[in-house]
Amino acid sequence: MAPAGFTLLELLLTLLLLAILAVIATPQWPSSLLLAAQAEQVAQDLRYTQALAMQRQQDYSIQSTNEHYYTIRAADNQTIPEPPPDLSHGVAIDSFSCTFQASSGIPNTATQIHLHLAEQTVTLQVSALTGTVTLLP
Repeated sequence: MAPAGFTLLELLLTLLLLAILAVIATPQWPSSLLLAAQAEQVAQDLRYTQALAMQRQQDYSIQSTNEHYYTIRAADNQTIPEPPPDLSHGVAIDSFSCTFQASSGIPNTATQIHLHLAEQTVTLQVSALTGTVTLLP
């Protein structure tokens, strides 16, 4: 009677075939998911800027510095110690500026922020009445 089981060669060939199939079958990161993730990061930074204004009782603004970077600044024009990350993987942002008032956290004006990746665009809207940040469809 022959011993039961697989030889080392059979196991290695099976693992090699599985690895090749995994590489072929793994989809590329869809650009729509990448754009949505970057838009959510900007939305979180907008909310953070609003929270800073209310907590520190000082106006804070968030504004683009170029198409791939934006900064958060206090009313005295000092940048917060940890600047937000740059937009990555080809995501670009239109020029924008949004200032949140001290104590209330209400923005000075309603703001729309457009992010682009290839032919896709995502828009964030900051409400003038409440400062609520929403992702527009």
